[in-house]
Amino acid sequence: MDCFVRQEVLAGRPARHGGLDYARLRQEGVSPEEVLDFSVSTNPFPPCPEIAEAVAGAALTRYPDSTSGELRSSLAELHGVPPESVLVTNGLAQAIFLCAFAFADRGKTVLITSPTFGEYRSASEFAGADVLDVPAREKDGFAFPLLGLEGRVRTVRHSLVWVCSPNNPTGILPSKEELLRLLSACDDQGTLLVLDEAYVNFAPPGSSALPLLRPGLLLLRSMTKDYGLTGLRLGYVLGDPRHVGLLASLQPPWSVNACAQAAGRAALRARGYYEAQWAGIRKLAAGLALDLAEAGFPPLPSAGNFLLFRAGDVEKLQAFLWERRILVRDCSSFGLSGFVRVGVKSGEENRRLVECLAQYRKEAS
Repeated sequence: MDCFVRQEVLAGRPARHGGLDYARLRQEGVSPEEVLDFSVSTNPFPPCPEIAEAVAGAALTRYPDSTSGELRSSLAELHGVPPESVLVTNGLAQAIFLCAFAFADRGKTVLITSPTFGEYRSASEFAGADVLDVPAREKDGFAFPLLGLEGRVRTVRHSLVWVCSPNNPTGILPSKEELLRLLSACDDQGTLLVLDEAYVNFAPPGSSALPLLRPGLLLLRSMTKDYGLTGLRLGYVLGDPRHVGLLASLQPPWSVNACAQAAGRAALRARGYYEAQWAGIRKLAAGLALDLAEAGFPPLPSAGNFLLFRAGDVEKLQAFLWERRILVRDCSSFGLSGFVRVGVKSGEENRRLVECLAQYRKEAS
């Protein structure tokens, strides 16, 4: 007998992401350690030693604090907000789905810009909402489409607007003035702006919209990316206590495990260690951009820890690089056919990528 299935589940389209395909690795007999994975954009450097100690000391025989109380208090102190304005989540993906199911619904519409992270559309559609797209144009360097967004918001009342800052995969960083204008339009229409700042710590200092925080704005942050905690999954939301409380009521209990909470607290205590890493990554990104251009693959300017460039026949390039155990992100799922995105890694790893790309260009010509 067929059971009832929510129609959005039947019609939903899960977002595509970068990262290792473990089934493929097993099939080809390749160890994950053999692959240089440029398809993801996370902190490539080792966590501070205190994190391993904290994880090892986490209590495994009892349920974790379902509210992540200590970590939430530490994050509140870091950002100068009350603890009620913070919700700790199992990675940023959980935060995105919580926002979609709390503030979007059947018969409602949400706005996204494209190209951008696919989870905003996927989560909104699973929640039943219609998704309207305001595209950034390649001929304008994929500049933030403020006028299109502002016009849409003032024309029709939307449930929420998703913005990624810096944007994945283009690296575009909306200015404070642009965000203020968009916030003003959203406030006038009673529309919630959800600003994903997953990569903001890799952008120039002062890039965060935290000073703009108000009831109509939710900020999403990724400790997974900032602190290199990819295997633990850790994110958080900053916003008005009422909105944060609604998200908390929807969050499954014990979403954030004891190891992740302990690692998060240790990472915040070692903030200086990571600020030095972020500064180093910004320098590596600038150097990689120059080297890619010299190799014949000039990237777009980026405020993130990733670079986007035209690659022509992406399938052919991916096959060439995979023979050398290098993985890059095909951006066709972003609607960018012929483009590749690469995350910034260590200097030696970046040089290996550039050498292989130069060799590919030479053989192709």
